[in-house]
Amino acid sequence: MRATVDALVELGYARTTTQEVQRRAGVSRGALTHHFTSKAELLLAAVDHLYEEFSASVRQAAAELPADSALRIRLGVEVIWERFHGPLFVAAMELWGAARTDPELRAALLPHERRLNGQLRALSMEVFGERVAGHPRAEAVYQVLLTSMRGQALTYSLQPDAPRTGPHLEHWATIVEAFTAAP
Repeated sequence: MRATVDALVELGYARTTTQEVQRRAGVSRGALTHHFTSKAELLLAAVDHLYEEFSASVRQAAAELPADSALRIRLGVEVIWERFHGPLFVAAMELWGAARTDPELRAALLPHERRLNGQLRALSMEVFGERVAGHPRAEAVYQVLLTSMRGQALTYSLQPDAPRTGPHLEHWATIVEAFTAAP
């Protein structure tokens, strides 16, 4: 799985071939095709593996956040934002771009993304705590926050040396805080 993710992140979707993964992993063609019948299946399995690592790191960070909801929200925004800078994000963007014109990949990716999106939503609510998770409009703030972070991270992917901090962190925290404030 690591060889697949590394190839996808380093080479991009088009240049990541099953032969390249096979070479990097040091396995035979038969061993690879025994487990994965297509490139799409291999790449999605690798992203699943990476997502499990990602989930564990988010849960660990969430467990260390303070109970105070205002401080938890600010630190929670940072915890989630930090996760948009790793190989999972790069791999996901590679697959999304490729799926636009690859019907086989798109068909495999859509249910996979729906499942991962649900898991990411649950993780985000673990990070922010019950005050946010229990709010009747939690889904709305979740969608705004994560789509905004995804867009900002995509911008940074074109500027690898740009600083990852800025007013957007404050804006995101303000949105979540305003959302949970008493009317």
